Amino acid sequence: MKESVKTFLKDLLAVVLGIFITFTIQGLINRSADKKDVRSSLELVRSELVRNIDDISVMKDHLYQEIGSAEYFLSHKDSIGKCPVDSLNHHSGIIFADVSFTLSHDALELLKMSSIFQKIGDNDLSMKIIRAYDTCGSIVDYLNRHFAARDARFEKAIDKETAGVYASKGGIDIRKFIQTDYGNYAIQWLTAQSDPASFTDVADLKEAISAIDSYLK
Repeated sequence: MKESVKTFLKDLLAVVLGIFITFTIQGLINRSADKKDVRSSLELVRSELVRNIDDISVMKDHLYQEIGSAEYFLSHKDSIGKCPVDSLNHHSGIIFADVSFTLSHDALELLKMSSIFQKIGDNDLSMKIIRAYDTCGSIVDYLNRHFAARDARFEKAIDKETAGVYASKGGIDIRKFIQTDYGNYAIQWLTAQSDPASFTDVADLKEAISAIDSYLK
């Protein structure tokens, strides 16, 4: 009888230990898989933020060129007919460019959908990532509002009466446009814009990237 009890207890202990070991190993496997998922997702976020910084830099450069082109036309207003055609076409192409700006946020959506945020275990890092993408959204909104306001000013200049005066071949002839009061005003509006660096600040994106780098180490 005593031997049966001992055998039973040994068998029970073996079963309990087996279950414990199984769950422990499975837990280690799950945590390892979670770490890989987190690392992979954060690497995607990092790559996307770096790409967004590059895209924002391109748009910032375009805005500086836009201001420079507007200043070129204003400074040559009284001698616009003597300006090289290549220069006129170049600067016209910049200020009349059809621009619509977007930034990618696919990696952020992946984080949300896969519940990776909860697995990161670093609230400060999560908040920096969210703040970086909020900044991306603000920059996109500001830039698109700027281009919409710019285009609206040029579009208001074209109507049935003025189309034949300074619009030709489907576009505005800058040599005629700059000589009108409205045209002069529209070009001056471009030169009066705030420094593009003031609303294309990517400090939040760089901070998130730095935090990701520290976490992945």
